[in-house]
Amino acid sequence: MSGDTRVKGSDGEDSLLKDRWFAAGVLAFALIVFIPIGARLSLGRAADRVEERFFTGVDNRGAVADYLEDSENAATGLITVGARYDAAQAETGELRVDKSLLLDAMEGKDISEYASANALMVKSFGALKDKLRSLELSEQDAAEVEYYSNQFDNSQGAIAHSGYDEAVEEFTEGTYNKFPAKLLGSLLGVEPPEKFYSDPSK
Repeated sequence: MSGDTRVKGSDGEDSLLKDRWFAAGVLAFALIVFIPIGARLSLGRAADRVEERFFTGVDNRGAVADYLEDSENAATGLITVGARYDAAQAETGELRVDKSLLLDAMEGKDISEYASANALMVKSFGALKDKLRSLELSEQDAAEVEYYSNQFDNSQGAIAHSGYDEAVEEFTEGTYNKFPAKLLGSLLGVEPPEKFYSDPSK
């Protein structure tokens, strides 16, 4: 009888095989769970960094959020003038409501709410401005209407040239919409950064 006492399929070999299958299962689990989580966090952080530029500015230009504060200040001034004239009470009230919506958006720091409130305020500001210009105003009030109108127009022009929407579009087209980011974004619920001026065709 031979001196080799090894038995094929011994407990030691079975245990080693089980350990290998267990390790493979752990690795597969890690790949399935942790890689998507890491990808989601990475893509999400990149989108958040773009949206932060709404509040901090792009390439040393002023921030959209700051320009909106200037617009809100101009609206407050025009409301003060409008409140002095009975014929302008309806328009003054509309602007007051829309300005309060912008203040709410500022409180919540929600870009889409900023955009919606500002779009409303642009219309109501223009309506009150036109109404006041049609009335017989005191010399001081007429001067204030022009001052606040220029302040409002300048802030809105600065928003349009802030570069924020361009930064969003550059990231969306250059990173988010590229494979595999677009697939991961769709699967993992990562939204692209929000533009300020929305395009109704999209």
